Amino acid sequence: MMNALLILSALLALPASAEDPSFTTGTMETAAPPQGMRGRPINLPDISVIGVMDGHLSDYKPDTAKDKFEFEEVETAFQGFIYPEVRADVFLALHKHGAKYEAELCEAKASFLRLSEGLAAEVGKIHVNFGKLNKMHTHHRPMIDQPPVLTNFLGEHGLVGQGGTASYLLPLPFYLQAEAGAWQGEGHEHEASGKTTVVDTAGNTVEVPIYQESAEFSLADKVFTGRLKASFAPTDKSELELGSSLAAGHGAHWEEHQDEAKVYGADLTFKLWPSSYERWAFQNEYFHLTRTVPAGRLQRDGLYSFLNYRWNKYWDTGARFDYAEGAFPTQSIERALSALVGYHFTETTRALVQYKYRRINGGTVNEGWLQLAFGLGPHSHELE
Repeated sequence: MMNALLILSALLALPASAEDPSFTTGTMETAAPPQGMRGRPINLPDISVIGVMDGHLSDYKPDTAKDKFEFEEVETAFQGFIYPEVRADVFLALHKHGAKYEAELCEAKASFLRLSEGLAAEVGKIHVNFGKLNKMHTHHRPMIDQPPVLTNFLGEHGLVGQGGTASYLLPLPFYLQAEAGAWQGEGHEHEASGKTTVVDTAGNTVEVPIYQESAEFSLADKVFTGRLKASFAPTDKSELELGSSLAAGHGAHWEEHQDEAKVYGADLTFKLWPSSYERWAFQNEYFHLTRTVPAGRLQRDGLYSFLNYRWNKYWDTGARFDYAEGAFPTQSIERALSALVGYHFTETTRALVQYKYRRINGGTVNEGWLQLAFGLGPHSHELE
């Protein structure tokens, strides 16, 4: 009897058979994620942080930002797919302006990657796809300062607008993409620099404020853009890209007086990869501005030419030539030469040194920068 009880206890202690429908392994099966998403669809975005520290030296006395090493910018990125082939990107930043840090919404957009075969679109606040550099955030550029032609014709932060754009990749044996967009841009407010006395139509003496225009020009109000880009591979280790751009709308001071403006752009980029880590890059952009104001019709030109050589996975060097005319009735011309050396600690951290010699209306300025940029997250790959 005792032996029978021991045998029964042992049988009850055995695990259930795999054939028993009540048997479970403890592993939960999950459905495959929707197309275009990484991993499980838990609705958490990719999060990135970019930090930029700048040191600036200059012999230009009115420059209040010279001879300082400061944390210039912190940018955060929240990115991910909100639907198969629909992507959301939000970029928030703190920028150093004078003695204060100011919060800014850099970009916030939804990208429809494939509306139909070859057709895509973006809507939101966007760095407009005009030329080569305007679309890129500053920490992704292979240079520290912005070429003066972009600043003079598109503004300190480049051409940024609220609106949308559509692009179409033409079904051709080579790469040819056409793009068109419509935007709402912000104008510049006129600041009162003092008061003056005038006589009105009734013969009364009254005081009126004197408004001074901002020293910065950019496109504002309703702006329409277009871009055409072609790409070819002359050899197995090279690429040639040609582009043309157009932006038409009001100038920044259209609310105070007549200000119609158009900016035409043409760009050429050639890249050559002699070996795995070697790369030559020759990038050029030309801009032409036409602006109609009460003083008359202005015709202005500007360009930059940039040559960069990366001889291994750590070091690269470059040189840039700038020519830029001012956008205002009083004619001004800037010419500059820059030399750059960069060291890439990793794919997301780099140090960059730049020296620049400028000639502005007959005067000369020597400037230098030391920049350290680092990143955490997918948006920081790669900082170039």
